[in-house]
Amino acid sequence: MRIYRFLWLSVMSLYFFCTHAMAGISLDSTRIIFAEGREAKSQSIGVTSSTQSATAYLVKAQVMGDVRGIQMQTPFSITPSLFRLEPGSSNQLRILKTGNQVLPQDRESIFYLRVMALPSGQEKESTSTIKLGGAITVSTGNVIKLFYRPSKLLMTPQQAMASLQFSRHGHVLQVNNPTPYFVTLSSLSSGGKIVPISVREQNTMIEPFGTMAYPGASVVGKVTWKAINDYGGMEVFHGVIR
Repeated sequence: MRIYRFLWLSVMSLYFFCTHAMAGISLDSTRIIFAEGREAKSQSIGVTSSTQSATAYLVKAQVMGDVRGIQMQTPFSITPSLFRLEPGSSNQLRILKTGNQVLPQDRESIFYLRVMALPSGQEKESTSTIKLGGAITVSTGNVIKLFYRPSKLLMTPQQAMASLQFSRHGHVLQVNNPTPYFVTLSSLSSGGKIVPISVREQNTMIEPFGTMAYPGASVVGKVTWKAINDYGGMEVFHGVIR
């Protein structure tokens, strides 16, 4: 019983610590669009520490090839990649396309920017060390999408969001994206009923020329969806199930 109580206290300490830390560090954008032709220039994003933060942070930034950080080799570099951020201060990250990796020219490519923050004074401590009292020293952070966009795509992002196609396959609603853009949904309803979607279930983003299936969704009637635009805003579209 004591072991379970200790583990519960540890998990709760981790939860409250993460919530506080996430509130202390923020990015000024929810996504990055790196347009082809900017190789000689950089794309910038701001990192800000809240004025209410109780401590400075050691911040590490990196671009990943997948959201889990398994693939770390990408054609992008960040400056600075490691820096100290005082309470109430900001810093600009400069993202550059480097290397000779050739990316597809007929569609967007996706990468992920991860910005990790560790409270100052804990840099030398293990992130998995359990201290007395049940507190756990952890790093927290944000992960946002970085889209590389070729210059010769034959439609606009707004046209792509409006071009989703919906069809019935048995009791499964299938969504087809016939465009060269990634389309990210924030909500979806069919036949007047909400279709459950979430980042956790990995069913919110439909890749270029790809499909997504939603088992159990209504497969008759009209469809309404909200898609996230380049600025993090939402745009509403309507269609029918074919």
